[in-house]
Amino acid sequence: MDQFLQQWFDEYAKGQGVEIESLCQKTQSEWLALLQRVKSGELEDWKRTPPGRMSLILLMGPVAHLFNDKDAIDLHPRARSLCIEGVELGLDTQLEPVQRRCFYDPLFYSGNSQDRQLLLRLLEGMQSQVESIHRPAWANWYEQASVNRSASSIAFD
Repeated sequence: MDQFLQQWFDEYAKGQGVEIESLCQKTQSEWLALLQRVKSGELEDWKRTPPGRMSLILLMGPVAHLFNDKDAIDLHPRARSLCIEGVELGLDTQLEPVQRRCFYDPLFYSGNSQDRQLLLRLLEGMQSQVESIHRPAWANWYEQASVNRSASSIAFD
């Protein structure tokens, strides 16, 4: 789990998100193996810790989509449940702001208006915790969440 998170955030820190083209073959193979283990339920014990739960969310969401996994659509509800349950347990608050942004990914991509409202409340609460150097990126993400929330409200309310 630690190696996966280190690799993920090393790529994420480059500022362009995580793109499959930037991953070496070894990393791609490792991530695909982890995704298979998640799908088979082998890594369920990871959800007990904030970094573990975040790893599961990343594997079921962005990683599954990166690799165009045939089960990516079916994994999203599981990632969403892990996220919401993690928020209810306060696990998200034990993560750094950039990690929390990734933890909330299922809410960001949800079409459910309640998920979007929860996301905006969580982001508003994070505002004072974001270091000044990261505030422009955070503000951009908050703006995207707000705009997407308006669009999803129209479509799904």
